[in-house]
Amino acid sequence: MEKAITHEFLVIMDKLHKLMNKNHPKNMVHRGEFMMLGAIHGCMQEKISKDINEPGIKVSELSSRLHSTNPATSKMLNVLEEKGYIERVPDKKDRRVVYIRLSAGGERLIKEALHRMHLFADRTIKRLGEEDAKELIRILNKFYDAVNEELKETFGNRNNPESQENNREERET
Repeated sequence: MEKAITHEFLVIMDKLHKLMNKNHPKNMVHRGEFMMLGAIHGCMQEKISKDINEPGIKVSELSSRLHSTNPATSKMLNVLEEKGYIERVPDKKDRRVVYIRLSAGGERLIKEALHRMHLFADRTIKRLGEEDAKELIRILNKFYDAVNEELKETFGNRNNPESQENNREERET
């Protein structure tokens, strides 16, 4: 019984993955680039909410947050800079330190993408109906908790995003 459910789950996840890849607009930025822009945007929003007065995010911070190497992050940032989506801001006190922030074009891209995602989610939820949408959200939250617990048991806290965030907050205080 459990193997059949596991198989069905993996099949539907694969179908969703293929569906999303098949319908990805070709004129949009690459998914990896969008993830990088989203991470920069998210980091800046966090800094603003915590009253941290920095002009951007350091490459090392970004690499850590994305679980990427500094060279891989730098390579992606070079591409995004060439496309006009980010800006590099040197630190006024230490010229070796460089901050990354979204340019006006990057901000516009993120804002438009978030708007499109909200519209898409809204239309999809309307197709499901309110009752089924609430049930799906309940089940997805339960699924998140189950995945989180499984990751803790399998890998310990090192791969647990919630633990990493808690550890980061503890170090900052």
